Formats: sequence, structure tokens, C-alpha cells
Amino acid sequence: MKTGRLWLVCLLPIVLVTTVFAEVKTEQKTKMEMPGVLGGLMKTFGGKNAREGIVSKTAVKGDRKMTINDDTAELIDLAQEKMYLIDMKNKSYTVRTFEEMRRQMQEAMAKAQSQSAKRETAPEKAPEITVDFNLKESGEKKKINGYDAREIVMTITVRDKNKKPEDGSMVLTSSMWLAPRIAAMKEVEDFDRRFAEKLLLPFAADYAQQMAPMVAMYPGFKEGMGKLQAEKVNMDGTSVLTVIRMEVMGNAEQTAQAPQAPQAQQNKQTEIPRSLGGLLGGLGRKAASKDDNNAGSGKAGSASLMTINEELLSVTTNVADADVAVPAGFKEKK
Repeated sequence: MKTGRLWLVCLLPIVLVTTVFAEVKTEQKTKMEMPGVLGGLMKTFGGKNAREGIVSKTAVKGDRKMTINDDTAELIDLAQEKMYLIDMKNKSYTVRTFEEMRRQMQEAMAKAQSQSAKRETAPEKAPEITVDFNLKESGEKKKINGYDAREIVMTITVRDKNKKPEDGSMVLTSSMWLAPRIAAMKEVEDFDRRFAEKLLLPFAADYAQQMAPMVAMYPGFKEGMGKLQAEKVNMDGTSVLTVIRMEVMGNAEQTAQAPQAPQAQQNKQTEIPRSLGGLLGGLGRKAASKDDNNAGSGKAGSASLMTINEELLSVTTNVADADVAVPAGFKEKK
């Protein structure tokens, strides 16, 4: 018994040190693509980042987390309850306290609630919207940056409750490639949780209260979340690549009834649905080329709006103090 207690006494400091000083450094690339003329302009004038994607590094050590790319960086210090917004090009930074951020969030929520109350003086009939969730394993597998990954596909369809998806809807498809769980990535998750608890938890009750009218107005959201929770999919693992696609869908009749584009563009473009019970707003107003449609879901009447790729490039467990500090020589902007 005494020997066992002695081992516990010896191991306790080691466990504590491991917990307090756990560290990890990751490198990831994010690339956004848009179809048509807008996408072309973005690649032409957006520089290397728009063409090849933005590579950023995240380092977590103790109570500090740094996220940095070529242009900007963000340092979060949980112990000091401060966030440092760093301009890498101008070698300067600004500081915001958690208390300032909480106050700004509270003011924004109060403003949104006030505007919502004003709109309720002349209420309009709310559209009957439903949200369909589908989560499944595709069965596809491949190696990504040295990791053996399997594909999980989540599809979210927002549509009129009384219509089929192909008759007018917005579809978001997330293709997640999961590798066996990378233990070091838990440090990033734990840090983000602690940050959320410090910054967001005080507003959780108020936020839920504000969301209640929306859930009541759009019961399809609640139904859809129930469908998602009912699915049986193994989500254990670490995402090494996520591809998110956003599309709108409409049938041929809607396309025929839509206002025609100028004659010079008619052979290149096809009109897509303009709204979904007022929910889609102006997103569906811009026509998408047939080539762009084929690059999306491949379904007739669909038009791609945006594609986002998030790729995990590397994970290491050696973090220097300088990796989670404002670079030397940078000056604070008041």
C-alpha cells in the first residue's frame, strides 16, 4: 500500500506538468473559390493568397494561442483576458480586453433585439421553411498529407416546406475527411473551449432567449436538428480536409420565367431562382455559367455559389515561447 502511494506522489507532478504545459503547433491552408466573373476577378486582383489559398499557423502553449499568416496574427491570452490583433506588415498591434469584447457583444445583441421589436409592429407572414440534414459515410478513403482518411458527407438543404428541393432550395454540402484522432489536436480544442467559456458563456442564456422566436417562426430548423441527431455515423477522428460547397437549385420552369439576360450573355448564362421564401435574398439573383454548374453538384438547374477548402498540412508538438508572443519590435497602436 505504501509503495502504491509513493508511486502516486512521484507521478502527480509529472501529470500536472503535462496538463499545464501541453502544447501543439499546426499548419493549415484555406482556399475559397467562386464561379464566373467574380471568381476570375478575385484570382486576378487578389494576389497569391486568392489563387493558391492562405496558409496559417496555430500555436497553443498553456494559456496562450497564436494564429498567424503572412498579413495578420491573433494572440489570445486567457490568463490576462486579452486579445492582441497584430498587423504583420506594419509591425504593429492593438489590444482588446475580454471585458471590452463582452460589452460590444452585449451592445450588438441589444441593438438586434431592438430592431427585431420594431419589425414586429408590421409583421409579415413567415415562410414555411424546412431544413433537411443528411449525414453519412461515403465509403471513400484516401491518404491526405500522410494521414489515412475516410470521407463523411453532411448535406444541409434549406427549402420551402411545400416544395421539393429541386424546385428551389439552398444546399450546403460539407465533405469531411477524417483521419484517426490526432491526440495533440485536443489541445487546440481544449483551448477553444476555455476561451468560449470565458467570453461567450455569460451570453448563452440571452442568446438562447433571442433564438427562441426564430425557432418558433421556422419550426423546420428544430425538426432538421432532430433528424441530424438521430443519424448513426462514426465521427471519431481528426479532420485533415474539409470541402464546403454552397449551391442553389431550381427547376427549368423557374429558369424560363426568370428575366432574361442581355442577348450577348444568353448563350453563356442561365437564370437561377431569385428567392426561397425571402430567405435566400439576393444570393440567387446572379446567373451562373453552365460550366460552373457542372463543377458543382452536376445536377440540372443547380448553380454553384462558393467552395471553401480547409486542409490540415502538419501537426507538431514543439512550441517555443516566441511562437505565442507578440513579435519583438512590434509597437502598440493606441
